[in-house]
Amino acid sequence: MDTELLKTFLEVNSTRHFGKAAENLYLTQAAVSARIKQLESTLGVPLFTRHRNNLQLTATGEKLISHAETILMAWERARQDVSLKQDQQYVFTMGATTGLWDLLLQDVLDVLHQGHDDLALRAEVHSQAILVRHLMERTIDFALLYDPAKIGDLSSVPVVRTDLILVSTRQDESIESAINRKFVAVDWGLSFNVSFTQLFPDAQPPVLHTSLARIALDFILNNQGTAYLPYRMVQDVLGTRLHKVTGAPVISRQIYGCFQKDSKSEFWINEVLAALANLDNPIEDNDAMLVRV
Repeated sequence: MDTELLKTFLEVNSTRHFGKAAENLYLTQAAVSARIKQLESTLGVPLFTRHRNNLQLTATGEKLISHAETILMAWERARQDVSLKQDQQYVFTMGATTGLWDLLLQDVLDVLHQGHDDLALRAEVHSQAILVRHLMERTIDFALLYDPAKIGDLSSVPVVRTDLILVSTRQDESIESAINRKFVAVDWGLSFNVSFTQLFPDAQPPVLHTSLARIALDFILNNQGTAYLPYRMVQDVLGTRLHKVTGAPVISRQIYGCFQKDSKSEFWINEVLAALANLDNPIEDNDAMLVRV
């Protein structure tokens, strides 16, 4: 099957518009329409229903999404494998959610690249559900997750903890004020959300919700506010641009590494685990309540 047909299908699904998909793919709208018709003809089923400007996936189209993503990722990995430079012998693919990549895996990527000239790297950013699926399909080798993947032949190991502290742009702000005044919520996973609700049951809705800590940090620095952020991310500006909210619980978030138990990339997985262990940077605050999640 022509992989370009699958790329076009995914783009049309993403935009839900033939014209916008054509612009993104640098094609004419007629070419996009022809590709979708060709794919539908090949599969023998309709993939979209079209009612004026309302473009919707059929049930069959919904089923095709994950298969199309897997095929394209496998093809890209195969293409990279066969086009390795003469001095490169291995391809290693890592994945993480957006927040964890920004917080931890970027540093690991640098360590692997600088220490191993024979290694070609791939970096993927997806939701936890998609990362687990790709691990099961063996299209990625290692994923960093907020919660362990308890499925199939996957192994999930605790690799590092990140201490999340409540910070404010105002000095001497109370806990109640910090939680209810311009609070920015970062998605630190289900366990964090449960603990936060238990600790602050009367908290007002946040002014901003994001999955990326860097967005939260930039927002409160530019607009004033508060957020639970990793100590290792804010330690250099504590006492100047940001201040720790006195007495606020420190929420220590466990992060997990996930991989296939019989992975052929065991050596590189161990290298990643070692690099992550070196990133552990707990806060020293004997006065704050420590909540482990």
